[in-house]
Amino acid sequence: MMFLWIPFLILIPLLFWRSHGDAGMAGCCGAHEAHSAAPPSAGPDPIEIARQRLARGEINTTQFDEIRRAIG
Repeated sequence: MMFLWIPFLILIPLLFWRSHGDAGMAGCCGAHEAHSAAPPSAGPDPIEIARQRLARGEINTTQFDEIRRAIG
């Protein structure tokens, strides 16, 4: 009865490790794919997206001007 808690001491760290996968190992060396991948690009220009939305009629000119001022 006294040793029933021992499996829990093994099971809890294993479940934690399994749920986080290799995330804890990402900093151990340079061989991981996450380190060798190029950083993500900045993405599309927000003003261009607003222009496209204006052209499609999703926003009006007042909303476009507000977006342009908010972005800078």
